Amino acid sequence: MGAFANKLLLACALSFLSGGCVLYAQDQPDKTPDAVYELGDDVTAPKPVYRPNPEYSEKARKQKINGVVVLAMTVTAEGNVRDVKVIGSLDPGLDKQAIAAVRTWKFEPALKDGKPVAVHLKTETNFRLY
Repeated sequence: MGAFANKLLLACALSFLSGGCVLYAQDQPDKTPDAVYELGDDVTAPKPVYRPNPEYSEKARKQKINGVVVLAMTVTAEGNVRDVKVIGSLDPGLDKQAIAAVRTWKFEPALKDGKPVAVHLKTETNFRLY
């Protein structure tokens, strides 16, 4: 135990013997994360307002890799994207490009009872060379 804690305990013990001790603690910030909803009956889907396509990595372009990267993410109540994860991989370089692009996407947020809420969402990013 540190010196400050020892002094506090001593002061409290002396105070208790003379009539009582009141300790004041700082309120701890609420560490409960905001609720994140699933799309369903009472939760409307977010609407994309900015959704740039991912860019090909040079290696994937040279190898002529085509396909889809499937991503899971959270769209916040502010319409931003967070917690992006690959759930269907195509190529490590293209996976990174897909994540980078999706992190920049912006949405009109999902609504629950007319109020903006965070939701889980899945999306696909396509990579096609023509």
